[in-house]
Amino acid sequence: MKQTIILIFVSLMADGLSASDQQPTTWTNPYFYYHYNTPLDLPTQKVSTDEKAGNQQQVFTNYNDHSMQNTLGSHVILLTTCLRDLKTTKADLVHSHTEVENVKKELHQLKENSQLNSTSANLLADVMATFENMKTTVENIKKEMTGLITKADLVQTTQRLDETHISRVESVKKELANVMTTVENMKKDTNNESAAASIGRMPKSCDDLQKIGHRKSGLFSVMGNKTVDNVYCDFTKSVNDAGFQKLIGYFDVKTSPVYFHAQRTSSYHMNLNAPIPFDLFRLNLGNAMNTNGIFVAPTSGKYLFVYSGLSEHNAIARVELQVKTDTKDWSRVGQAWGDQNAQTFSLQTTLELAKGNQIRLMLLQGAIHDHESHYTNFIGQLLEEDIIQ
Repeated sequence: MKQTIILIFVSLMADGLSASDQQPTTWTNPYFYYHYNTPLDLPTQKVSTDEKAGNQQQVFTNYNDHSMQNTLGSHVILLTTCLRDLKTTKADLVHSHTEVENVKKELHQLKENSQLNSTSANLLADVMATFENMKTTVENIKKEMTGLITKADLVQTTQRLDETHISRVESVKKELANVMTTVENMKKDTNNESAAASIGRMPKSCDDLQKIGHRKSGLFSVMGNKTVDNVYCDFTKSVNDAGFQKLIGYFDVKTSPVYFHAQRTSSYHMNLNAPIPFDLFRLNLGNAMNTNGIFVAPTSGKYLFVYSGLSEHNAIARVELQVKTDTKDWSRVGQAWGDQNAQTFSLQTTLELAKGNQIRLMLLQGAIHDHESHYTNFIGQLLEEDIIQ
């Protein structure tokens, strides 16, 4: 019997839990109200007289079982409802706990803000008190200074300031005068260095270059005796030092080039003791050579002259090179001759001529053979010009 009651209780508990998840039940549930507020109606049992007498104990037992079953069912429903209400109450408690925590936080923040406001007020009060103390101190100092400074002190102080001002101004004036003097001297030195300078002639040495303002060492051109020399000047050394000036060489400087190449196109056997004329010029730069066979030096310097020719087949040929200067009439420089039977002969010379000196070739004997093959050639060239004349 006890096992049967336990099984029924477990089954009812399961049904009750299942029903609690599906529909709500309150303490006013009709079923609960019915079992706890309405008396139980027991079923009428028909029992014979003999049974009443002999089986009274058995009837009582059946009645107790039925009453116990109803009571257990009511308790199951009651327990189920209590469990559901406990769940709801727990959820409400959790929610209430959360709200209480939020309220506690807000109260804490309010407390902190009130503390900050209190602190700020205290700081402001301290600052105002400090300011008032400083103000009082300043007023006291002003009163003390007013009592200390007298009219005599003011006069004396003013006098000292005037004296200091005057002495300082005079000192500044002197300093400015010195500065102005220094600036003027620097201007003069700068103008002297940058101004054009001349020694009245072309520089002939590193010493002359230094005198006209050169300060940086290097290669320079100076006038030699008759040429333009290339020298190295070391201005870090003294003039008397051996390394102050070093000759590198000279420049082949010409005011104008002088070259000529004259030829003949036919034989010449006429006019003995007369200049040999030329009728063809390959080159006549400087126009120093003319067709009548006279060369006039356009500038002083060193000249090179070369002549070559061919004698006739039946006569010898003798040619002489002559020069004329300002102090001496035509004079012989050299001769060349060729034997008969068309013999080649030539003449070369290097002369130093002054400007205006003349050169010519004279036919002294025989004849010069020539035609379109141009066997006769007379060449002249200025090798080196005398810049200083």
